[in-house]
Amino acid sequence: MNKNNFDIVRLLLAFIVLLVHSAEVTRSIDIRFLAHYLNSDFAVKGFFSISGFLIAKSYLRSRSINDYFIKRIQRILPAYIFAILLCFTIGLALTALPLADFLQHRDTLRYLIANLTFLNFIQPTLPGVFTDNPNQPLDGSLWTIKAELTLYLLLPLVVTLMKRNPLRVWGAIFVISCAWFYFFTSIYSGPKADTLAKQFVALAAYFFFGSLLAMHRPLFDRLRIVSLVSMILWLICKQSKFAFVIEPVAFSSIVLLCCTSLCREIKISQFGDLSYGIYLYHWPIIQVLQYAGIFNVNAFAGLALTIILTVALAYTSWNLLESRFLQRTHHAPPSIIPPSAARD
Repeated sequence: MNKNNFDIVRLLLAFIVLLVHSAEVTRSIDIRFLAHYLNSDFAVKGFFSISGFLIAKSYLRSRSINDYFIKRIQRILPAYIFAILLCFTIGLALTALPLADFLQHRDTLRYLIANLTFLNFIQPTLPGVFTDNPNQPLDGSLWTIKAELTLYLLLPLVVTLMKRNPLRVWGAIFVISCAWFYFFTSIYSGPKADTLAKQFVALAAYFFFGSLLAMHRPLFDRLRIVSLVSMILWLICKQSKFAFVIEPVAFSSIVLLCCTSLCREIKISQFGDLSYGIYLYHWPIIQVLQYAGIFNVNAFAGLALTIILTVALAYTSWNLLESRFLQRTHHAPPSIIPPSAARD
């Protein structure tokens, strides 16, 4: 029997990102073990795999392509815009510049324009804000949102193609994705090579593997064996420079196996969908607590306060903002099992 544990798995992945960023953003010696034992890269890729699965299901249930895009806008934009405004407000309160200078500074306008248009890499900082912190960006988690939106735009075309030849279409995406990642990590060493290596092309293999599982019943029925074999291969090749070739299948399949088959169903929907809010809001909260010296006094107290404030803000955001923009026309959860009509 297939289960629906997407909410709890996404929540766990969000907490992994929060814990790792708490160590990396503050560079605290006391909690750096979190970045050693936990892997935020795995968590982000797991998010993309889950998203590819669920968004493909959403698209197939949508009445029209306009309906599909409206649902995506309603889910992504409200909390994202609030996160930008939250960071701007933090900047207003904590900038070392005179308020007039801060408001008139060209980087302030660049920050708002770049982040509101999902180009946060152009201006991730605000003038005079967090200049004494180990890291200065207001919210370093936002880089994934533009990749997510780009993949949302591509999904209708990819799903249409997958209805005819699901494995071949994903295979082509996989080759392009791996080639992109290899080029920017092993061949090209110019400006922003690391940033370019992590863009939507590299993440497409994870996202659309999720979509493939949502649509292709034969592969979904073999998810346990695919997860086992791919994870064994990944563990064998983990230290080699070609581990990235196995990751899209290994990471995606194990995450989606946990969502659909691995353990008893754990219901947390009564608390709301908090994973997106936790992902968006934890970084600026860490930065504020670092600015206030909390992590320097006691890193574990800073971590505990980060968790409490982030969960509280995510809960408030869901109940007062995000849920109000979502259509409530579908009360029953969608079927986890993919249709059996797609051909090899």
